[in-house]
Amino acid sequence: MKSTEADRPIEKTFPVFDCDAHINDPVEIWTEYVEPEYRERVKQSYWNPGGGSALLNGQLTVEGGHSFKAAARINPIALRGPGVNQRIQRYLRLRTLDPQQVEYLDHKGAYDPHARVRDLDLMGIDQVLIIPTMLVNAFPFIRDAVGAYGLARAYNNWVHDWCRAVPERLFPAALLPLQNAEFAVKETQRVAKMGFRVVLVRPLDANGAYPNRILPPRERSHGAGPFGVLLDPLLRTIEEAGVVLGMHTFPAPLALGIDPGPTAFSPGDYVERAGRGSGTNVISSTFSFVLESMTWLSQVLLSGLLDRYPRLKMAIFESNATWLPSLLEHLDRLFKLYARERRTPASRLPSEAFYAQCIIAFESDEGAVYRQCEQFENIGVWSSDAYHVDAAEAWEAIRHMRAEGVPAAVQEKLLGGNARRLYGIEGKLFTTHEPAQLERPEWFPREDASFAAWWDRESHPRRLASAPASEDKGGN
Repeated sequence: MKSTEADRPIEKTFPVFDCDAHINDPVEIWTEYVEPEYRERVKQSYWNPGGGSALLNGQLTVEGGHSFKAAARINPIALRGPGVNQRIQRYLRLRTLDPQQVEYLDHKGAYDPHARVRDLDLMGIDQVLIIPTMLVNAFPFIRDAVGAYGLARAYNNWVHDWCRAVPERLFPAALLPLQNAEFAVKETQRVAKMGFRVVLVRPLDANGAYPNRILPPRERSHGAGPFGVLLDPLLRTIEEAGVVLGMHTFPAPLALGIDPGPTAFSPGDYVERAGRGSGTNVISSTFSFVLESMTWLSQVLLSGLLDRYPRLKMAIFESNATWLPSLLEHLDRLFKLYARERRTPASRLPSEAFYAQCIIAFESDEGAVYRQCEQFENIGVWSSDAYHVDAAEAWEAIRHMRAEGVPAAVQEKLLGGNARRLYGIEGKLFTTHEPAQLERPEWFPREDASFAAWWDRESHPRRLASAPASEDKGGN
């Protein structure tokens, strides 16, 4: 078979910064890093003893990440590493694997910094921002503010130490306890002194702490009681500290076992609720990542929040990016149309404010971003989302960009320059050549003609349903 340009190994000359990649919440956060004075409160707030589950608010068992080995099944949080593409992943998840095979497929870079660096080299990534996984989901629903503060301190101390193992390549993002604005301010000030460049918040409503709730509503009468958590002091602190406010989305709580009650805390919950009783099975994660960011961003830009905090820098993580241009165009039109009805001052169009103060993450296969690269040139930041099921390598992103004709200078910005500029990080080049195919055990699928035939049937389910049943070897 004749090789094409797309098949040839890639050589790159610029450093890639991965702006959103994950660790798998190791139990050491709880066993070694929760400080004695907070230990009992954290136990009643969110406790992960290992084994794949955690206890939220002392009563609700939720998926806690870390170890799935007890169940002898593939860990989806740490599956998609070097050389594991969508096709191989699908094949492996359909097979019954023994514990040794499960162990082999659990990428140690999800919790070991030195293993992570080896994977970075294979994936074409030079530097990376580290973000937790299941903590992003459950942390906002911790009810006890002291427990949330104690856990935030534990996680931030752990991830700081973890990244210090290879400080020129691994960069931590900090969790903030929005359950209490004073605690969140203290933790922002502390992690900024420790050298963190990003603080993380999830854009959903939990415990009355929606991230744009900065002041009491005007219609609130005197003495009417508390109005949730008001975040004006926190946003001012983030602005003054010079760290970036990172908004990271997740599947809606309802889909993950956290029932918000009659009110949906995430827009994705409506997707889940709407499908009940209809005979459909459209889960909230189908849209939750996008809807959480779109809802939050619309609130921020139409309210003029960024004019109130003109030095605040914000990053939108894991919600894709192809929707952004059409949303900004729509918000600009609404901003002009309802100018006389606006209750808060705002001097810039939503698109102007966004382009001045924000960046947005995109993933490797978002062709629309590359075809509109003039709109994303200075605000787009690439993310691998490793090691999750939709993760991809930098080599894959480069191939897509080249196929879409993205200029080399713009590729460099999208794949690292924009992120490093916002975070104030010096770029360093560690990996330049795409490696040869990795050596694999005999049982690992090989992408030969047999595997290609299996994938063709698997990717066309109607064809597959009409084909005679047979045992697929998938290239083994």
